[in-house]
Amino acid sequence: MKHAAGWVLAAFFFSLLLPVASKAQTEDTLFLVAAKESRVKAQAWIDFLQRYDLPVEHYVLSELDLVKNHDFIAIVGGLDETGFRDLLKGVLGEAEIASLEAEGAKKMFVKDDVWKPGQKVLVFAGSDPAEAAEARSDSRETWMEYLTEWFDLEEIPGGLKAY
Repeated sequence: MKHAAGWVLAAFFFSLLLPVASKAQTEDTLFLVAAKESRVKAQAWIDFLQRYDLPVEHYVLSELDLVKNHDFIAIVGGLDETGFRDLLKGVLGEAEIASLEAEGAKKMFVKDDVWKPGQKVLVFAGSDPAEAAEARSDSRETWMEYLTEWFDLEEIPGGLKAY
C-alpha cells in the first residue's frame, strides 16, 4: 500500500505524456492520398520510405477529409482517374491543372498551407497514372531533399539512397 501512491503518480504522468507521443508520431508520418491505380504504382515508393523508418499511411481519394489536418501529405494520381481532377482543384491552380491535360504530361508540385498553416503537400500528377508515377521517379532528388528536411532524415548513415 505504501507504494500505491507512487504508482498512481507514475500512471498519471504517463497518461499526460501518451497524447504527446502519439501526436509526435503522427507528425512524423507521411499521409498518402491516391486513386486506386496510382496507389498500386506507388507501392515501391512506399516500401522505400518505410525501409528508412518514414511511416506512410495511405488513403483513397474519398478519404481526403481524414488527412487534411495533418502536416505532411503526398497526393498521387492521373487526371484520368475518377475523382482526381476534383481533388486537385482544391490544391493546384487552374493553370497547373491545365498543364497536366496533354498526353504524357507529368509534374511534381509542392504546396504549403493548403488546408492548415504549416502544412506541406507533395503532388505527383500526370495525364494518367503511369505519368504520375514518372513524375515521382523523375523528381526523386527534389522530393528526397524535401523529405530529408521535413522528417529530419539526415541521421540515416549515408542519407537516403537513390530510389
